[in-house]
Amino acid sequence: MKRLFVLAALCCSSLFLSMPVSAKKPGAQNINFGAITCSEFMKELSQGSAEDAGVVLMWIDGYLSGVSGDTVLKWGDLEKFSTDLVAYCGKKPDEKVLDAAEAVGISE
Repeated sequence: MKRLFVLAALCCSSLFLSMPVSAKKPGAQNINFGAITCSEFMKELSQGSAEDAGVVLMWIDGYLSGVSGDTVLKWGDLEKFSTDLVAYCGKKPDEKVLDAAEAVGISE
C-alpha cells in the first residue's frame, strides 16, 4: 500500500511540475458552490465533459468530507452519491447544490 501511495504521489507531482503555473482550462470559470442552485448545477453538468463532471463531483464529495469529518474515500459510495445528487437536484431545482449534497451525502 505504501508503495502504491508513493507511486501515485510521484505521478501527481511530475504532472503538476510540468504544468505552467497559470494552467487553466480555456473558458473555465470559478464556481461558487454556496450560491449555485440545483438547476444551474444540472445545466452545467450536462454541458460539460465526463471528466469535468467527475472533478466537480469529487470536489463536492471532498467538501462534504470536511464538513462531516469522514476521511475515507469509498469509490462505490461516490458513485451512489453522484447518482443520488443528480436525482435529488432533478426533484428540487431551486435548492442550493451544497444543501442538496448534504441532504443526500451526509448520514448522521
